[in-house]
Amino acid sequence: MGRTPNELAEAMGLPLVDLAAIWKDQRELSPDEVRSMAVFLETPVEDVATHAGVSTPIPPDTHSIPDLGDATAVLARLDDIAHRLEKLERAVADVKSLVLETRFAQSMPDTDKGHADG
Repeated sequence: MGRTPNELAEAMGLPLVDLAAIWKDQRELSPDEVRSMAVFLETPVEDVATHAGVSTPIPPDTHSIPDLGDATAVLARLDDIAHRLEKLERAVADVKSLVLETRFAQSMPDTDKGHADG
């Protein structure tokens, strides 16, 4: 084929060290990486996924329309993710408030020190 590992890594959007880890079975491929590799190698995604290992998912055909059952499951999962994201955003806001309060408290002059010396 005449293609280099550097070219493959670039086509997949990966550093060469990540591609090396994939080759050594130290890292799994994501569905997008399977698709990118298949395009680069001009081979079906099923072949790439099969050779990559059992736990490597075959990316779905993005041109097919999912049936209603799949759409319902996806919507339910997205709803769950949205709720979890809301909780994370609230937690981040709480942490940010605590950090700002701590910084404010540390920036205030300590009035007790002046009275202890006198």
